[in-house]
Amino acid sequence: MSLLQSALEFLAGPGSLGAASRDQNDFVGQVVELGDMKLRIKKVIAEGGFAFVYEAQDLGSGKDYALKRLLSNEEEKNKAIIQEVCFMKKLSGHPNIVQFCSAASIGKEESDTGQGEFLLLTELCKGQLVEFLKKVESKGPLSCDTVLKIFYQTCRAVQHMHKQKPPIIHRDLKIENTLISNQGTIKLCDFGSATVVTHYPDYSWSAQRRATVEDEVTRNTTPMYRTPEIIDLYSNFPIDEKQDIWALGCILYLLCFRQHPFEDGAKLRIVNGKYSIPQNDTKYTVFHDLIRSALRVNPEERLSITELVNQLQEIAAARNVNPKSPITELLEQNGGYGNYAQPKTSSALVPQNSKPAGQLNNIYNAGLIVAECDQTPGGFFDILRGGTERFFINIKDTSSKVIQSVANYAKGDLDISYITSRIAVMSFPAEGVESAIKNNIEDVRLFLDSKHPGRYAVYNLSPRSYRSSRFHNRVSECGWPARRTPNLQNLYSICKNMHSWLKQDPKNVCIVHCLDGRAASAVVVCSF
Repeated sequence: MSLLQSALEFLAGPGSLGAASRDQNDFVGQVVELGDMKLRIKKVIAEGGFAFVYEAQDLGSGKDYALKRLLSNEEEKNKAIIQEVCFMKKLSGHPNIVQFCSAASIGKEESDTGQGEFLLLTELCKGQLVEFLKKVESKGPLSCDTVLKIFYQTCRAVQHMHKQKPPIIHRDLKIENTLISNQGTIKLCDFGSATVVTHYPDYSWSAQRRATVEDEVTRNTTPMYRTPEIIDLYSNFPIDEKQDIWALGCILYLLCFRQHPFEDGAKLRIVNGKYSIPQNDTKYTVFHDLIRSALRVNPEERLSITELVNQLQEIAAARNVNPKSPITELLEQNGGYGNYAQPKTSSALVPQNSKPAGQLNNIYNAGLIVAECDQTPGGFFDILRGGTERFFINIKDTSSKVIQSVANYAKGDLDISYITSRIAVMSFPAEGVESAIKNNIEDVRLFLDSKHPGRYAVYNLSPRSYRSSRFHNRVSECGWPARRTPNLQNLYSICKNMHSWLKQDPKNVCIVHCLDGRAASAVVVCSF
């Protein structure tokens, strides 16, 4: 935890009593190390009672990121933050969801603040959509095509959430939680209220049970976006992903008419669905039916997110508009792309699962996880240093063939990469709080036991250890200090052991891991 501790010390400072009691500018100009990245804190871009968001620049690449720091002294709040990280990691990769890059956590026992601390590193977007809308408001209403692009891309993000198993419900969809990326596309953010829990109240529910659900839902929703079934639990309507559809209806209404359909958040008007579309509107008539279909009092009568997206695609086709393309109108009226060159092809349109050959899904280091957003492809040789690189020069052709055959397996939050059908690489299997943002050791065991029952051996190349009984005592502890070249004799012994194990049975497999699932693992795999 020493690397994580030093990273957090820059942000917290010795004896800190929490973000709320410190001057946020104290952190500006500091350098924070997260894994292989060194980030300089440039400025505060947002703040709240228990969190600050900073703009930070990677000193190596010059790329800017958003770094969010959260403090928590309650177990319930810790769980909520961990759940948010899990959702972000699971959803990341979609072109309309803010890209998750890294997370780090430290317990209150190890923290100088006396509170649990969390760091979240994400892509840095150009700004909040609401701020862009305010700047163009004086220039008249948005064009129909601009509304279409904004709303379609927002719906695509929600569709990705609802397609998960079980569906992830955002619960706090609002215009303030949408960002404009540097490529000019919509990015949905803030998953702190998201859940997979649904409720189906009926006449058997007690008043106490209704009150408990109402309290929890109220804490995680915004008044003017709350649905009729949430405000009146005695209606016995299901509380599920259709609450996001209602919120989307509010957003579409706001984009068209520049005011919220339930501006005052009046419960009676929401429960009865009392809103009105301007009678003299002819500009946005194509969206009127969508608004009505989303703002139905009975959630079972609302459109599903897939139906909503399909109808938007039909509208886009009829208008000859690419709804996935950058929203140029907002950018042009707000100073263009600023310091960012307009992309020839938007990275937001890259398929969700596309990754450079040989790039592992995640990199873990000393209590923190780094999921690289846009690293250039270079295979394993990008991470080999000095004499190690010369050692592998004779197997360059072989290793490049191996790299091209990498296959990834993802089961929930579990990431493991098969270099060949009999050699797999993963990151350090974690336990406790750390497992929320890393491979959970129990999930790893269940996967390996089901896929390779009695046929796998684990090679731990890290200086950390765990109970080998978790993997049926088939764990070889053969690590060396991080960032150091391994002893050639030890390296040969590891390879010889792996060869012997694979030779015993054609079904045997080797599972190699180090702290980050990358550097040391790459050395051994390429050596083998």
